[in-house]
Amino acid sequence: MLIIVYALSLYLLPLALFVWVVNTSSVFWVLVCSPLVVLAGYGLFLQAILGHEGFHFNLSANPLHSCYLGIATSSLLPGFCVTGYFVDHWQHHRYSNSEKDPDYRLFSRYHTLASRIMLSRLVATLRYLQATWRLAFGPLNTPSPLPLSAIEVQRLARCNIACQAGWLSLYGLVIWRIDGLLLGFSLSLAVAFLISAVNAYQEHAFEAGHQQPPARSRTSRVNTWLHAGSNFHLEHHFYPAVPCWRLPQVHRHLLDAGWYAGRQYLLEKRFVRSFRYACSRHPYRGNTLNDKHP
Repeated sequence: MLIIVYALSLYLLPLALFVWVVNTSSVFWVLVCSPLVVLAGYGLFLQAILGHEGFHFNLSANPLHSCYLGIATSSLLPGFCVTGYFVDHWQHHRYSNSEKDPDYRLFSRYHTLASRIMLSRLVATLRYLQATWRLAFGPLNTPSPLPLSAIEVQRLARCNIACQAGWLSLYGLVIWRIDGLLLGFSLSLAVAFLISAVNAYQEHAFEAGHQQPPARSRTSRVNTWLHAGSNFHLEHHFYPAVPCWRLPQVHRHLLDAGWYAGRQYLLEKRFVRSFRYACSRHPYRGNTLNDKHP
């Protein structure tokens, strides 16, 4: 699919160009070209978005094929196990921002910028890894935690762990053989980690004065290019079966229908300003309404 090609291109092409600069140019030009690792980091982050789309059954008409595609792509992001993640994400959609929402219970603990950047995503990643391991090798969960059979979930979890091991092995091999790749990959991974750390707060952190905000959409074109449409997070909550690359159309429909009149606080129109929601002034909000589409 084009979305997979797009995400892989955003990751691999800037990374390859940066490695070439490292191997052929001076330190000055390496510094000049350092924004390439930011692009590569966003591309690496998009692999996690592909995993998310896969488990929403948006990558293939066959739900299982979609999940396996999501696993294969998202495992490019070391440590991120989408199978365990989606067990939480399924409940996140059912109980958005309530005490039953795993994301709310996890991300609302962290209030400072430092803890949100350094701890929140690390704890979440470990949680998803542990959940995937239990699904893969523990007793079959009955009822299944996902809209698939328990045995299908077990197979997906085992595939997820195998893909993580496979991609890590391949990373090790190519890093050993290609000079400069360790630097480029490490920087790209650090950027992807930071992006994913602030992403939850960009989507669900609001000032205390705002009443019952379900989620935020970031509407700048830069956000849309870098997030492949997944930046329209409120639209995703309303219509979770719509692929991320079609969410900009849903957003335009809601704008034309006047739904956002009086709800501008649910929108962030500037790319750089969207990072302010990671600071302590904007708590990860709870006690909101469950998802209800307009």
